[in-house]
Amino acid sequence: MYPDLSYVFHDLFGTTPDNWLSLIKMFGLLLAIAILCSSYFLSLEFKRRENEGSLHQLTVKKDGKTTKMWPHEKVGDITIIAAISGVVGAKIFAVFESIDSIKSFLRDPIHTLFSGSGLAIYGGLIIAFIVVSRYVKRMGIKVLDMCDATAPSLMIGYGVGRIGCQLSGDGDWGIVAGPKPDWFILPDWLWSQTYPRNVAEEGIKMAECAGKYCMELSQGVFPTPIYETFFAFVIFGILWSLRKKLVISGQLFFLYCMLNGIERFFIEKIRVNDTFDFGAFKASQAEIIAFILFLTGALGFYFVTWRSKKPIPEK
Repeated sequence: MYPDLSYVFHDLFGTTPDNWLSLIKMFGLLLAIAILCSSYFLSLEFKRRENEGSLHQLTVKKDGKTTKMWPHEKVGDITIIAAISGVVGAKIFAVFESIDSIKSFLRDPIHTLFSGSGLAIYGGLIIAFIVVSRYVKRMGIKVLDMCDATAPSLMIGYGVGRIGCQLSGDGDWGIVAGPKPDWFILPDWLWSQTYPRNVAEEGIKMAECAGKYCMELSQGVFPTPIYETFFAFVIFGILWSLRKKLVISGQLFFLYCMLNGIERFFIEKIRVNDTFDFGAFKASQAEIIAFILFLTGALGFYFVTWRSKKPIPEK
């Protein structure tokens, strides 16, 4: 694993790890790339919709003057707002991810909120959605149109971000995998990994290890970030290919909700996560949100499709 860039150079060129390159954390680097990828594809989709006429020029106030701007010119602002609110939302939801995390927050709220670990992706998506929706609505962009344009870019960003989870070994791995079955014909590293030099510093100490990060899991676990990256790219491909065919406002976004919900719900079955106990029923925070997301997507897709076919009453 590569907690930061110094470990990449250590493996490539034999340099000593934990030097000035350690300032560039692997997860942070991939998160930045994920944001740039999302911003790029959002800009492309905005421009396409502008050319088709489904997105129009905006009237905005700049330096005390009223001016006209195209929506794609506001992608930078939207990206910054989404990134900041997303991190805040991910941190807040991580606090309430389990009973233990709540207790940890109550013991030391400052450390919990400002530590580099502990982010819940769904919390980031929910809070960013609320904040960005209010922002674009004030600009005059319909929220569902914004959601449709954003859906593919969210998935490509999610997939790239999960590469950061995998390379850094931040603890978002799966449960113990056990022996590889005969039917699994893919490479061994796709079945289980021990995450040597993981940034979470979990497991047992590695022998003959150079550097600060020298922990490795004692048993192989499912590399769930790899699985999530694969499915995120597949979902991105589906959404990107259908974006010109699903022309009813909201359809593409609600399809994203369904596919994202399905992917995360089943990944949670083999992922390490704290669960809430509801008697005979146990579920993680992500499982609950994934189920609600799928249900919202299914009902929303049906509603916007039904509404578009409903005849307009004559005046």
